[in-house]
Amino acid sequence: MKMATDSPDVLLSLICELGYVWCASRFLRRQLHGSSLESTGFAGFFFFGRGILMWFLERSKVPYILYALGHHLLTFILVMAWFREKRGKKLLAAVLLETMTRLIWNFSESFWSCAGLILFHRVTGGRQITVSIWTDRVIVLLTCTAGVTAVVRLSELLVPVLEDKRESWYHFLTVPLGCITLLMDVADWAASNGILVQAWGRYGLYENQLFSHGAMCLFSGLAMVSSGFFVFGMERIDREERLREQYCSQVAYYQMLEEQYSRMERLRHDMKNHMIALNHLVQKQKWEQTADYVREMKKAGCVEEGEEATGSLVMDALLYHKRQQAEGRGICWECDARLPADTPVREIDLCIIAGNMLDNAVEACARLQEKSAEQPFIHIYMGNVKRCLLLEVQNSTDLPEGEEIDRSRKEDAKRHGLGLSNIRAAAARYHGTVHVEIEKGVFVASVLLPLCQETSAGRI
Repeated sequence: MKMATDSPDVLLSLICELGYVWCASRFLRRQLHGSSLESTGFAGFFFFGRGILMWFLERSKVPYILYALGHHLLTFILVMAWFREKRGKKLLAAVLLETMTRLIWNFSESFWSCAGLILFHRVTGGRQITVSIWTDRVIVLLTCTAGVTAVVRLSELLVPVLEDKRESWYHFLTVPLGCITLLMDVADWAASNGILVQAWGRYGLYENQLFSHGAMCLFSGLAMVSSGFFVFGMERIDREERLREQYCSQVAYYQMLEEQYSRMERLRHDMKNHMIALNHLVQKQKWEQTADYVREMKKAGCVEEGEEATGSLVMDALLYHKRQQAEGRGICWECDARLPADTPVREIDLCIIAGNMLDNAVEACARLQEKSAEQPFIHIYMGNVKRCLLLEVQNSTDLPEGEEIDRSRKEDAKRHGLGLSNIRAAAARYHGTVHVEIEKGVFVASVLLPLCQETSAGRI
């Protein structure tokens, strides 16, 4: 935007700047879960920073490309400084803001400029080939309005794109979007020097202006469409991958439950023969053999001593299976799990949350065993805490204190965040919260789910 030279231009520039700063701070607060203090502080520094850059551009007569790069740098620095989110997420949010505004502003300005040129050319019968200064002001106002409106509307649609992703995901989206923004900066710099499209004398100024604005409009439109397909397409792929992971987890849990039921059914079917054998051993007073026989029966029926009785057969089966895995690896297992009878949380969601948490815990303990001789542990608590269901898993870990926890994949053995997105997605269905931290070699994952019926209404 050009520096204002008279009162109407000063007022128009101020309105557009305030509108842009407002929509930018609103967008970043929505995407980065910022507080009012963070968004207000960002808005204030952003407004004055942009003003200084525009003043410097006007006084120093620097090329437009340097102003654009300075604006990007200002945005990145302020976003990194004011908001408390993961670095990759803040970087992607800043790049999305810059890319959106650049493309929308360029498209809108070129479109309205073409419309204004055609209108004036028709009204004046071809005598006027440029728009008036007041028409130019109207175009600036329409461009600003369109840009602010589009950013506000897109703010809600872009929430799933930035929510609960890996650092590599943020970087993967940041690079191509940043390249698109830089290409638009080069195109704007070319347009500011009047060399975007020339007709080599075959046409007049009017046609050259139409060609230039039309080319910028077409280029910006194609860039917007391609950026939209890329961003939302990648988000859909990630969402489908999550659903596939959840489906595989559900199938595994139900297969495990079916196996336990099958064992219990076989034990019940053979109970008559077992009673006859036990009665014979008792009559012969062979107590040691009797104890061994009972122990084998409990093992076959998955009712060994120490089994967790949560009040849910599905959770019992899950905890039994995970305990067998942990003890088979030499991991110390402690569990205190009680499920309230009136819980609105579905068993399948509990299995997704607990299963992923315990998978993470077992894998972390296994990694620790490869590096240390000390015995790792897994401690589990599940119970009612102030009308909420608390599920907490503590386990040994080799990750350093303060390590940034992220969602990862099984092949990424250095990370602990496997399935963390599935846990958060299941907890979000009940307006629950998820908290993870590392303290003194212990990884703690806590999930708090409200138990009030109205909170979970329509979600079961």
